[in-house]
Amino acid sequence: MKSFRIFRSPTQPATMQTVLFDPTPAEEPNGKVVVQHNALVNARFDLSTVEMRLFMAMLSRIGRDDSEFREMCIPLTEIVALSGRRPSSKDYQQVASMCDQLVSRILHIERPTLAQRKERRNAAPDFDKIPLMAYAKYRGEEGALRVRFNDEVMPYLLQLHRNFTKAQVVQLLKLKSPHSYRIYWLLKEYSTFGNRVMGVDELKGLLNLDGQYKQFPLFRLRVLDRAQDELGQTDLPFEYELIRQGKSVSQIRFVFKQVALLAELPAQPVQPANSWQEVLNQVGLAASSLATITSLVEQGKIEAEYVAFVVKAQREKHRLGKLKSLAGAVFTAITKRHLLTEYQQLQERRRPRPAAATTPGEVIRFRVDELEPVYHTLVKKGKTPDATFAEHLQRVYLDQGFVLQTDRQGQQWVVKQ
Repeated sequence: MKSFRIFRSPTQPATMQTVLFDPTPAEEPNGKVVVQHNALVNARFDLSTVEMRLFMAMLSRIGRDDSEFREMCIPLTEIVALSGRRPSSKDYQQVASMCDQLVSRILHIERPTLAQRKERRNAAPDFDKIPLMAYAKYRGEEGALRVRFNDEVMPYLLQLHRNFTKAQVVQLLKLKSPHSYRIYWLLKEYSTFGNRVMGVDELKGLLNLDGQYKQFPLFRLRVLDRAQDELGQTDLPFEYELIRQGKSVSQIRFVFKQVALLAELPAQPVQPANSWQEVLNQVGLAASSLATITSLVEQGKIEAEYVAFVVKAQREKHRLGKLKSLAGAVFTAITKRHLLTEYQQLQERRRPRPAAATTPGEVIRFRVDELEPVYHTLVKKGKTPDATFAEHLQRVYLDQGFVLQTDRQGQQWVVKQ
């Protein structure tokens, strides 16, 4: 597999063209942060530039404590206004006709399936097909749109505590092309890593360009180079490397500066980088494979520590020449649980047994107040999928046959006969 790097100035100005939007007016707030679940970042959908601007305006109106969607009133000036003048009648007509198209927009969100976990790579992925909007109404007398997200999108936009990506509105407002907008989010998801490798067909699918730009130079010119020009004006300028398989370009490696999470903006919860995700990225897993494993960890079907265990074991085999493809071997071993027995044996040897007491009747018991510090240690090391101690207690003990008991002194124990 050969590769070469295309170096272009990330600050090179884009080709002059007629666009709907100029940079945001000075009076607009520029510190607002918008957030999406990574499943939505990697979803397949097609929005025009105007629709993207409306989507962003709606995202910016979601509060971190919102538990349900509400109707939003979006002024047309925020969607179509050009710098220095008010919207024209043509602009209003464009937004009015956009409403009909917008309510038909469908999100194709890939979900992990049994076929994927068995690594049947030739099988077509399964998608949840979800309408983006509940409704979009044009109100000419108000000079505004009345819009509301579809409730099925709630898990991807509300009450997000993990596996999400955040961006500043002021950066998104600099983008003109919907493809540049999508690429910005796809790279932002990996901003703590500083690079992201994507298959050409995978990227085209996410951009809703399946079957288009069959000549790669045209795709590079109209999509990649334009995105590089536009992102060069944001906080996420990038270079890219084309990875060839034979004579054809099969993958694109995006390289950009590692960006710290926006800790100074507390309006949204901050998701720390998971060490096991960094390890998988270093191994070279494709984005779809990483998403599959992330979903399994979040669902509690595999432990984060098992992921790290597999990577370490497979790296050693690869070093000894026993594996041809490290990334493929890691994905297979994780999703098919090939090393689960070895992992469980290791965990059994390491398992902490605070205040354990075994009676002649084979009763095993642990004091609950001594289990909680163990849980917090696991959290700090990123070795538990449980968000709270109660969840940890349920999964590790109560679901494994232990029962919760309180003695005469009011002390709580988990006990197993």
